[in-house]
Amino acid sequence: MKKILFLILFLPLFSCDDWLDVESEVSVTYRNYFKNEKDLERILISIFQNEKLVCAIPRVSAFGYAGLQIDRPNTTAAGFQELNPASFLDKSDINWKAHYKAISLANMLRENRSRFENISKERADFWIAQADFVKALMYFRLAQDWGEAPIAPGSEDPTVQPKSPVDSVLAEAIRWAEAAKRVLPTHEHLTDADGRAITSRQYASLGTVHTLLANIYAWMGGLYGKEEYWRKAEAEASLVIDGKVGTYRLEDDIASLVKNTFGKGRGTKEVILAIEVNDVDDNWYYSGSLEMRYPGLCLVHYPYGVTDPSTIASARSMPRVTVRAVEAMYETADDRRKEFWYKLGETLLIEKEDPETGEKYEVEYVSSYAFINKWRDETYSKNPNVTQGGSKLIAMDGNRVVWRLADLILLRAECRAQLGMAEAVGDLNRIRDRAGLRGYNGSTEKNRLLKEIFHERERELFGEGQRYYDIVRNGYFRDELKGNYKTLTDEEVKNGALYLPVYMHSADKKNPFMKQNTYWLWQQK
Repeated sequence: MKKILFLILFLPLFSCDDWLDVESEVSVTYRNYFKNEKDLERILISIFQNEKLVCAIPRVSAFGYAGLQIDRPNTTAAGFQELNPASFLDKSDINWKAHYKAISLANMLRENRSRFENISKERADFWIAQADFVKALMYFRLAQDWGEAPIAPGSEDPTVQPKSPVDSVLAEAIRWAEAAKRVLPTHEHLTDADGRAITSRQYASLGTVHTLLANIYAWMGGLYGKEEYWRKAEAEASLVIDGKVGTYRLEDDIASLVKNTFGKGRGTKEVILAIEVNDVDDNWYYSGSLEMRYPGLCLVHYPYGVTDPSTIASARSMPRVTVRAVEAMYETADDRRKEFWYKLGETLLIEKEDPETGEKYEVEYVSSYAFINKWRDETYSKNPNVTQGGSKLIAMDGNRVVWRLADLILLRAECRAQLGMAEAVGDLNRIRDRAGLRGYNGSTEKNRLLKEIFHERERELFGEGQRYYDIVRNGYFRDELKGNYKTLTDEEVKNGALYLPVYMHSADKKNPFMKQNTYWLWQQK
């Protein structure tokens, strides 16, 4: 009872809504909390806050860096990219606590349905389905990042649990996604507790659930090598892409994509799932460093956080990517080369100041480093304790986009290539066409086409955090990753080398059933 009470009393701030106006500690109890629909919405907002933690920092700092295409990493990024044990082990910020907090709240909501008051069956089903979707997503993330993980018991069950095999964790993800799918409407028909239309893409809809299932089955296709999973993934993705479970559209061009999807406008045309982010949630006034919601944000230097690009050449403390590497990635005619990167390889006019006279003048400069411009709506701190009289970049404004339509179209292309379907090239060409490129005319032999689709995902989704998982799903880790990844044996992969180690925080240390993955256990010795 106390556990539920504390969860309710300390629901974290998610937005500027007034949902925090809960009753006092004396009157709010386990039995009388669920008195109206707003109470259910408050619980969901708390679940969302944990969902945000899962979809941001932990994945950015580990596998986000591991899969990021940078040829001049700093020490931090290099450690993750080279599978350096010291970078992964005993890191308190790489853990599954937020996953299980979200799951626990979702379980609590479902288990207390009998206590709901003044709520119709339809609306009770809706809020529980929202929680079920997040629970499904959490189990999928656990399966991707740790492989083996515990299946959470009921919210009032104090017993410790051992890790379950990855197929059981994935089955749990499918179970709750299917439960949400039976209830949720399309995004056009979502309404909140006050009956108002929901426009936020963090709320799950029918399209969101089918996208999750497509990702789960594609992951299982790569994990188990079975055609049946690729077929299921292709079918789930097709429902979304073909507009049968909600309307989603590609932005008309790459410039619109950058402006609307990644910027402060928070457009939803192409977005399937996004984590809401704003200065109220994250208290950007007090932030002293750039918020890393995407791996690619570590490349935000000039012309935002750095005013003189010539200093980047010697700034070994920051990750960098060379112009040569970006030019090798994108064709000359690719609009993403222009829109995702700031004046790539062009001559820049840099303002200088004579130290003796104070006179300002301009000089020409051509940098050998590329400057990411996919996120360009900057937010600067107004806190004098952070800026120290100057100006400090603390965030690139916009939501954290988890899935968008272009991502799903390319995922379906991959599924179709795995299945030998000629339509795979058509999906690939939809994304190439939007980027201003001619249709693909290369080999359609299965392995070569799969590699081309993989590279197209690299170009389209650069810096968005998908690449490591694309590499693992396709088995490209020895070819596409660096350092110790290249020399992994099949036995080391079987023992968990491509998963995160279990961080033994206090709860896990008290659990006699909690065991470290075999690969990481040996790395600790």
